[in-house]
Amino acid sequence: MRGSYSTAVAKSWRRCQRGPDPGVVLARLRSPDPQARVRALHGICPCAAGFGLYERFRAEVKRLQKDPDPRVRAAALHVEHDACEIEAIEAGLDRAAEQGWRYSDPGWVRRKRQRQATGQWLPL
Repeated sequence: MRGSYSTAVAKSWRRCQRGPDPGVVLARLRSPDPQARVRALHGICPCAAGFGLYERFRAEVKRLQKDPDPRVRAAALHVEHDACEIEAIEAGLDRAAEQGWRYSDPGWVRRKRQRQATGQWLPL
């Protein structure tokens, strides 16, 4: 047995807290080994590493979308797709905050949907 799941998560958490060395990440993204490039792309995915690291290597991600290896292309497209999804969610949350919407309040959402369905702004 290699170790427990919690040990692996703890190691991953510590690695995320320190942040990877940009030189090492760039070397892995430019590695001749396709599997190393795939692992490097998964390491900079904004769903796991956040936008800071992704934005730093965005040009490399774009370049790897045209890689000859289909696994590398798929990983690069995954990274770009996740970045777009997260940006869209954050933009929606920002817009909601600017307009005073409170989608985190389940009671508010229920009442808003009820108003939309009935056309009534006041409770019946």
